[in-house]
Amino acid sequence: MNGLLDFCKLRYAVIEALHTEAVPEHYVIAYGSEESLHDVIAEPCIMTSGFSSREEALANACVSAA
Repeated sequence: MNGLLDFCKLRYAVIEALHTEAVPEHYVIAYGSEESLHDVIAEPCIMTSGFSSREEALANACVSAA
């Protein structure tokens, strides 16, 4: 079963999408390793990472945006 994601090891990050004329939007994304996260998302856009659940990351995104 090589190539399949090990869902037990997924972590979640809150990222910020910057728009030139709009309020920044926050998204929660899943990733398999810190290295893979940084390979696809620019460092300044990663607000927080390392959450064990999507819900935990969403709660943090709401607090960060307030």
